[in-house]
Amino acid sequence: MKSLAFLLLLVLTVGVISTNKVFAEPLDVVTTSVSSYTDNSATVNITWNNDNSTKNYKVGCVSCTPNIVEFTTGNNMTVNNVTPFPNGSYALLYVISYDSQNHIITAKQLIVNLNHQNSNP
Repeated sequence: MKSLAFLLLLVLTVGVISTNKVFAEPLDVVTTSVSSYTDNSATVNITWNNDNSTKNYKVGCVSCTPNIVEFTTGNNMTVNNVTPFPNGSYALLYVISYDSQNHIITAKQLIVNLNHQNSNP
């Protein structure tokens, strides 16, 4: 019985390696960088891992006035006019991944300190 389980595990491992399929959780790795922040408004670049089960993404800003909502099929977006919560420098953004039937797969909240700018926009 142990040898059968080991053989099945070996076949599965070889199958995954030979087909170059990588199974990753959507939005497993999300990074943000602030490319500019002046006059209480910022430009934030958001990048996330690619996932073949995701058909589109919704990116939004909760702290922004007015709120921002944008859609993309790619794995990155630049959001302009990001504003922080009142009396601070932190903004709340989010990324939501959807499948082909517009069902939510995964959602991530992003708390971004707009004072931390990236030197390479």
